[in-house]
Amino acid sequence: MKTYPLAIAAIALSILSTSALAEANPRYPAEAAQPQQQGKTRAQVRAELLEARRHGWIPTSEADYPPSQQTIDINKARHAIVERYWAANQ
Repeated sequence: MKTYPLAIAAIALSILSTSALAEANPRYPAEAAQPQQQGKTRAQVRAELLEARRHGWIPTSEADYPPSQQTIDINKARHAIVERYWAANQ
């Protein structure tokens, strides 16, 4: 019979905590209905990644961060090869 008082206490606690959360932000329904602002579009992020690959900044390993000039040169050469392949196969 000890479970009945525990169940009542749990229900009361959930009701009180819900009302406390509702009071924390009185404009909640209006704010939730408005669309959220996004920082960048997918196309912008892809363009930035492509630019970083062109400059040889990525890929790099954790052991070589920030990338050394040698790593940048290797990455630029790799990207040039891949870019020629993309151009030939489109």
